[in-house]
Amino acid sequence: MEKPLLSEPIAAEQQAVITDILSQAITGELIGMSNFASLAGAIDDVHEKMEAVEHANCERNHAEGFIAVAKQFGLQPIINMEGYYWKNVRDCFLKYAKQKDCIGCIIIQEVMLECFAVSMYHDVGQVLDNEIGALFRAISAEEEEHIEHSINLLQAEMNKDSFAFYQKVEAIHWDCMGILAEWTAQTDLKGHCGVCKGTCMKESLPNVSLDVTTMRGNALNLYMKTLDRIGLPGEKTLQWVINLPA
Repeated sequence: MEKPLLSEPIAAEQQAVITDILSQAITGELIGMSNFASLAGAIDDVHEKMEAVEHANCERNHAEGFIAVAKQFGLQPIINMEGYYWKNVRDCFLKYAKQKDCIGCIIIQEVMLECFAVSMYHDVGQVLDNEIGALFRAISAEEEEHIEHSINLLQAEMNKDSFAFYQKVEAIHWDCMGILAEWTAQTDLKGHCGVCKGTCMKESLPNVSLDVTTMRGNALNLYMKTLDRIGLPGEKTLQWVINLPA
């Protein structure tokens, strides 16, 4: 049963970290919106093209929802799509979009990025008993639909040539998941992300009963479960994850 919402002002020691969480979420949603828009341009099938546009609009709505709830609580998040990690994720996606590699794009956006979004939004939603938490829980559930959209499509692609598909996912894993792993490492391996307002928010996550190690572990667990559902060998994908930057 959904917990009753509380509308009290956010405690002073939590304001900065919740603002940073919203900053990351808004920026991530806008990257997702841009990715789906680029995917629409890379797809020839009319129905898949329309679906990509629909997904882009869904991500835009998510970003607008986060912006609205931040305003409701008097928070001022930073939106910076040029921030180090998000820009690298976007550049990684564009590399495959420019090649009209639709499968590569779907693996990045609907498997890798959405697994992180679904898991981390769920984690945030579980610890915030207010409208912000409710919004994170609702958007987490909606993002799950994007993962589900990819499963059958990627299973069919794997059935065409399982070894070639395995090699493709592994290559994209090192391209994209390496960036997400650095982003969620215990310390900023590449310096300031450009999205958090002050110092790295990871140090302040305990102020809202979160920690980056658990959030990263949950996201990677969902990622591995999704790869399992697609049909990739778990003993291999486990090694991929173990060898990510930490």
